[in-house]
Amino acid sequence: MRTRFILLAGLSAAAALIAGQASAAILLSDNFDAGSPHGDQLNWTGDATFNVTNAPASVDLIGAGGSFDFLPGHGGYLDLDGSSGSGHAIAGEITSVLSFGPGTYTLTFDLAGNQRGAAAQSTTVTLGDFSQTFGPLDSSVGFTTQTLNFTTTTAGHLVFTEHGPSDQQGNLLDNITLAGGIPEPATWAMMVIGFGGMGGILRYRRRQLALA
Repeated sequence: MRTRFILLAGLSAAAALIAGQASAAILLSDNFDAGSPHGDQLNWTGDATFNVTNAPASVDLIGAGGSFDFLPGHGGYLDLDGSSGSGHAIAGEITSVLSFGPGTYTLTFDLAGNQRGAAAQSTTVTLGDFSQTFGPLDSSVGFTTQTLNFTTTTAGHLVFTEHGPSDQQGNLLDNITLAGGIPEPATWAMMVIGFGGMGGILRYRRRQLALA
């Protein structure tokens, strides 16, 4: 009975550890609605969360009832192939102001096609040594929420890169949230080993009692 109590207590403690680590803290959030209705900000330069990088690539802030509100009702959002430059290998790129260390993260964002019948383009998300590409995304695809759970072993900024050639009609991006706090694979492995060890102790104790 005492061993069973110890096992249950251990399992409860492990569950509490998992719950504590799984309650991810929000590290970054941007829906591009600040100051809206803002009309259109062509060749947008960024905000407090993201900078536009990799010139001559450019990004437009559109939506919120402006002339280029291709998906009404979503507030402000980004056209990742802005209004300057043509034929560039990188059509547009945004980079987080903050840098993030190695660890496990959850990233969510809404991504849509260009909505103007232009050629399909691809968008790559990068943080440290993690990278994933979405697309080529058909023009008619509406906003779809993407969720990534990933681990990076190196520090870095969160970067969204639109691949060209640039033609001023890129994929649309909105509602970016980055959170941290998911248990890493090594943590899960240690928990499983611990559970197995505690189960072995319980079985051993039962055999000893049976022999007695």
